[in-house]
Amino acid sequence: MEAFNSKWVLILGLIAVVTTGVNLALLARTYPVLTGQSTSLEEYRFTISDSSVKNSGIPSLNYGQAEQQVKTISVTGTGVVKAKPDRVVISLSVVTQADTAEKAVSENTDKMDRVIKAVRAMGILENQTETSAYSLNPVFEYPREGSPRIVGYTCSNTIRVTVKDLNKVGGVIDAAVSAGANQVSSLQFTISEEAMRQLGLNALSLAVKDAALKASTIATAAGVTLIGPVSISLSGYSPYVRSYAFESISGSFQTPILSPEEVSITVTVSAVYEFK
Repeated sequence: MEAFNSKWVLILGLIAVVTTGVNLALLARTYPVLTGQSTSLEEYRFTISDSSVKNSGIPSLNYGQAEQQVKTISVTGTGVVKAKPDRVVISLSVVTQADTAEKAVSENTDKMDRVIKAVRAMGILENQTETSAYSLNPVFEYPREGSPRIVGYTCSNTIRVTVKDLNKVGGVIDAAVSAGANQVSSLQFTISEEAMRQLGLNALSLAVKDAALKASTIATAAGVTLIGPVSISLSGYSPYVRSYAFESISGSFQTPILSPEEVSITVTVSAVYEFK
């Protein structure tokens, strides 16, 4: 009988211990809520850092993997590729002025129609011409007394003509001026879009190689070992084409147009290399 009673006392004691532990755990989790404080699991972690034990003689403990500092070299690379131009883009304008807007537009339309026909006669295809600007503006007179008044209108129509045969550039301009164009605003030597794209890729490749060479040179001079690139980004793309500007002109001229030797594309990259 005594053994039976001892067994029940032991069981009740274990139940009391478990119940007390559960209650304490619940209290620990609900206390911050009852007091209006927020908490998280991270707040219950203990950290021993160098600053807390540096004078105690106890080795510092690091819980969790520390972020390793990467040693890097930052450089920029430049690549330049040149090519001979294979086309010219000409901006031709017809500017007319009349006392009414209708007359200014009508006269401009007639002259531009003659200009386009003259350009077509030089072998320029329809897809090689496009309208780049068109405007109609009033012309004001400013008397010494009284308000300004409109005395006429100016109409301006500009087309871009792409000439793929460089030997025809001067002839195309002469034909356009003779037909009624009275402004040649710019003359741009360039290359096709596909050729420009390929030049850009070639320049980019050279820029990356230039960055790698600079990083290798720095590492060798510093006596460290270069591991490889951490990041490479494009930081600049600068196509350079030769352009010429013209003043307003009238009548025809026979000035020869000389092509520049080459156009160029410059690409720059920013690169970061890891070393050890």
